[in-house]
Amino acid sequence: MKGIKFPFITKTHIIKKKHIMKIYTNPSCHYCNKIKEALTEAQIVFEEVITNDNFEEWNSLLRVTGLAVTPTIVFQEEIWLPNRDFRTPEELVARIKHFLDNPMPALKLEDRVDQLFNSVKNIALLLNNMSQQIQQIQTQTAGTPNIVNNPQGNNPQPSPEVVKQ
Repeated sequence: MKGIKFPFITKTHIIKKKHIMKIYTNPSCHYCNKIKEALTEAQIVFEEVITNDNFEEWNSLLRVTGLAVTPTIVFQEEIWLPNRDFRTPEELVARIKHFLDNPMPALKLEDRVDQLFNSVKNIALLLNNMSQQIQQIQTQTAGTPNIVNNPQGNNPQPSPEVVKQ
């Protein structure tokens, strides 16, 4: 792995040392505005990066996350996305305050590989759980009318054209 450069990790490492958080926003994102208001009220220092004005930096971040979601937060080498890492502005503020008081150590490349491996295992577990839930639903609804093809929900009757012989 020697010689491979991770420019985005370098950028976030610099951010960590300064304890400055970056928030990637879009001008039409109302949730971004709520997040910024909550951070300002909590007196949390952040740098706003408007995605439309910073395509190169935004594209580098998208390459890492795989998702074009705003607001995206970069703090202490971590990337936080709404509905994955925080649900409300208040939850985000509490999370930031926790990590300001208890900073995360910088991860070595080997640790990042372990982190990725465990993330893949977690995804496999979640997919397995979803599969089991789908099977349970299918078992519970077996024999019930198909509401997709019968939106009225009434019992489907045979077509009058069908004649018994």
